[in-house]
Amino acid sequence: MTIFKIILLHFWKFKWFIIPLALIFFAIAALFSTAGGTDTFESETLGITVVNNSESETSEALIQYLSSSHEVEVMTEPDREHLEEQVFLMEIHGAVIIEENFEKQVKNGEPAVEIISDERATSAVQLESEISKFLMFANAQFNEHGELDKETLQTALTDTVNVELNNDTVIDTDENYTNAAAYTNFAAYWLMLFIMLSVGNLMSEYNKPELQKRIISAPVSSTSSALQILGAQSLVGIFAVLVMFFGLIGLYYDRLEGMPLAHIFVALMLIMAFTLALQYAINALTTNRFIVNGLANLVTLGLAFLSGIFIPIELFGDTAQRIAEFLPLYHFTQIYAAADITWSEAALSIGILLLYTVAFLIIGIIFSNQRKSTQL
Repeated sequence: MTIFKIILLHFWKFKWFIIPLALIFFAIAALFSTAGGTDTFESETLGITVVNNSESETSEALIQYLSSSHEVEVMTEPDREHLEEQVFLMEIHGAVIIEENFEKQVKNGEPAVEIISDERATSAVQLESEISKFLMFANAQFNEHGELDKETLQTALTDTVNVELNNDTVIDTDENYTNAAAYTNFAAYWLMLFIMLSVGNLMSEYNKPELQKRIISAPVSSTSSALQILGAQSLVGIFAVLVMFFGLIGLYYDRLEGMPLAHIFVALMLIMAFTLALQYAINALTTNRFIVNGLANLVTLGLAFLSGIFIPIELFGDTAQRIAEFLPLYHFTQIYAAADITWSEAALSIGILLLYTVAFLIIGIIFSNQRKSTQL
């Protein structure tokens, strides 16, 4: 057990690197855990320019409805480029172009207006929602009565219903799951960075040729030596996983409803095993500490960005999304992809992560044997 103890003692030398890194992680996680859950949606008064090419009773009703809660400017001579420039410069929230045969299109339930807005802004959703509501109510009135009654329409559009929510009985499991998933995503990046930097630097020292020659001549079999190294690394990795996992429970102890904790724990254990296997392969290729540190940062950051850890994968293009599906961290996130995910649904991603782990172990063993044979 000499090698096992030596490896653990060397790990302890990195305590002033590990402790600040862990404290930074939990400080950020705690900050985000207290920041969520208080957002509310409130409609705002929009600045809208309306181009009325119809000048019909129905178009006047639409303008009247929008003017009841927004600042509306009516134009008769449209300048499309000017309107787009105003939206781009945020001088107005949006522009509505009413077609000449607007009333006929409303009666037939056809697209009747063109909206110019910044699709990235929430005001665009609000504007589209209000116009869609008007068109739906107006079409229903035409279908029922054959004509438009502006007063009845305005009353129907502005009627509200008071709803009282019992907050004591509402459990926001979706928000709990979202918090847990975000924490676990960040924890995976932290685990990979911690293991690759600490294990990488330690094994760079251990794999130096002069030390390896002494180990080879020592009365310890290569199998026993490998098992002791693997055992020490796994012990440290498991400890790091437990810190991350119980850190999640500690931060969200009163909001655990909806969190797939068992899946998260399995995912953290698998990503730890994969990272150890990956680092074993890297250390078998090189003992240069600068290369090891560079690869650690490159691999962890690269995988985190491409797998949707830092940026939601839905924002990627089709090609980037297809690439992400082949990466191990993507399958890590799929193990806890939903609050109610079953083990059968997560089985494929678990299997793929295990295959990645075995593949890198085999690669590491091959290159390690080649390096040892050249040292003899």
